[in-house]
Amino acid sequence: MQLQLLIDRMIDQAIELDPSGSYSILIGNAPATETDWATGKKVYRWCPVVQTRLVPNYSVVLAPSPDNLRTSNLIEYHGRILNGDVTRYTIRQSTFSSDDDAPKP
Repeated sequence: MQLQLLIDRMIDQAIELDPSGSYSILIGNAPATETDWATGKKVYRWCPVVQTRLVPNYSVVLAPSPDNLRTSNLIEYHGRILNGDVTRYTIRQSTFSSDDDAPKP
């Protein structure tokens, strides 16, 4: 699967669950496809792009900003480059409730 298409799918899923959330894209030092995709990119679709050896070359991670916890759960997305699978992992549950914004008597 194309790396850019996979990242687009992951961002779309993240925005669907948390429209105000912010994320960073983490890719390995030599992704399984399109090894030069990250060259010259600091940001893609408003998400900072980061290369690290901690992410395996066959996957990409969409990591949430800790600030997302204010309004939603912290959810991390793992995409498998070779087959296009996307898996969500909840890092932490939000304690936010819509009642929190209600005016107090």
